[in-house]
Amino acid sequence: MKLLLPEVLTREHRAARVQPPREEGADTPDLKRLGAALERFTQRFPELPVLAIPWMHLRHPLGPVQERLLRQEPQAHAAFVSLVPRMLRCVLFGWYLSYWLLRVRWAVRRQLRDLKRQRFTVIARTCCFGPQPPADGNDFYFGDLQARLAKRGVGMLLLCGDSSGGHWLPFARGHIAGSGLCRLPEWGLVSPLAPIQMAVQQLRSCLRLRRRLRRMSEPDLRGIGELASRDCLSQTTALTGLMFWVGREAVRVWKPRALLSLYEGAAWEPCLWRGAKDIDPSCLTVGYQHTAIFPESRAMVAPPARGSWSCPNLVLGLGPIPLELLRAGHARHRTRMIRFGSFRHRSVGVRRPPEPARRSVLVVPEGIPSETHTLFTFAAACASRLPSYTFILRCHPQIPTALARTWVAEALRTQPNLTISEQGSIDEDFQRASVLLYRGSSSVLYAIGHGLLPMYYQAQGSRDRDPLTALDAWRRRCASLEDLIDTLADYERTDSALREAEWEAAARFVDRYTGPVTHRSIEALLEAIGVTDSALEPRATSD
Repeated sequence: MKLLLPEVLTREHRAARVQPPREEGADTPDLKRLGAALERFTQRFPELPVLAIPWMHLRHPLGPVQERLLRQEPQAHAAFVSLVPRMLRCVLFGWYLSYWLLRVRWAVRRQLRDLKRQRFTVIARTCCFGPQPPADGNDFYFGDLQARLAKRGVGMLLLCGDSSGGHWLPFARGHIAGSGLCRLPEWGLVSPLAPIQMAVQQLRSCLRLRRRLRRMSEPDLRGIGELASRDCLSQTTALTGLMFWVGREAVRVWKPRALLSLYEGAAWEPCLWRGAKDIDPSCLTVGYQHTAIFPESRAMVAPPARGSWSCPNLVLGLGPIPLELLRAGHARHRTRMIRFGSFRHRSVGVRRPPEPARRSVLVVPEGIPSETHTLFTFAAACASRLPSYTFILRCHPQIPTALARTWVAEALRTQPNLTISEQGSIDEDFQRASVLLYRGSSSVLYAIGHGLLPMYYQAQGSRDRDPLTALDAWRRRCASLEDLIDTLADYERTDSALREAEWEAAARFVDRYTGPVTHRSIEALLEAIGVTDSALEPRATSD
């Protein structure tokens, strides 16, 4: 059975030509208004199915529903009878999930039994791509954190979520390890009865919202309620809501000192934290801010007050710049912040940018199908006009390379200067390029460290997605093929001393945005979760 994750839909368009860099938070008034309305709504309706609706959380990139709410478009009132088919599908999907969770639990039963006998101080939830873990044992997001903690006598269990929407059973069998660097597919923790419980809660929330809509006077909350009464029944909401049971069961079984997760402002994060706090309010929830922060990321910049689980107790940040962006919004939650760094950071020893004569452009999109299609098709058009340049297309791990090939199949066949990267490490692609063509990918931060010139593509009519809005030097922008051709020609004519001065300024910015995970980073994490040399053992577990 293949679990298909919802694809990000095409967003409404704004500008036809390249815009000047937006100031950080240029959309803040509208985003603040919408964020406040969503917070008020979830305070009135704190049910799990409402919390699990993805668009209830403002994050990058904004979804179609959030774009409509920002424009304050009136929502048509749907008759109750139109929700009946959704309710039936909700119940059927609950039973469908129960069947597959039963099969997953059976497939990993022996290893799960072994894992339940062990003790783990830290449990970390990550996202994986494909049915097998990386050959080097390092996680895409948490790197070698598991091995580093093990050297200090601190046990860590990795809960693996399938971000690529593969087959459940192959994924479960590939991501289970009961010894060494222990890992467990997250659905292996969830009771087969949980989807039925979730479906019941979804139906109750829908009916309650329908009743309350009649008495809701505020237009903005009424519009949110109309959409929420429909979307709380969706399959995406059901899957997201199951993260409550993942967090609940992980804390019940192993009683860890800390539950660590990625921190992007996604809906599944507070569902996970809520489950953990439901069992043990003293369990420390830790959010790892591992990527760039955008103005739309209101769920991170100004996390709403919905409960003790609304916000992580501890935030691990990439560096001083993102931590400063998060500090004010987290103050009311009394969240502690630590400069932690990135496992993707490499000390490359680059002292100057590569010569423009290398004429090699690395194309790096986000892990979103529509964004990958946009950037790859633009790069293919550029390659046809610039035969002296090589364009290297690199997929995000979440996007299958075979799928991306279909979008530029003709160009790959007829244009020898257009290739798809087969390199395992992005560092190898950095080393053979001189320019990076990007949109919302945080890889641009690490590309600058390798000396590459970042070239942002402002796609026609799209929302600005540049993670380097605060960077004044080195970065270039283009809105068309002609813009890119002119910019590359100007770059080749630029004096080498000026290029190096610009790059050094950008490199200093990146050093303040991110850095490596050091010995001090690990020690700060252990100190924050209360692990010392004399207290390395976690609390007693229960079967």
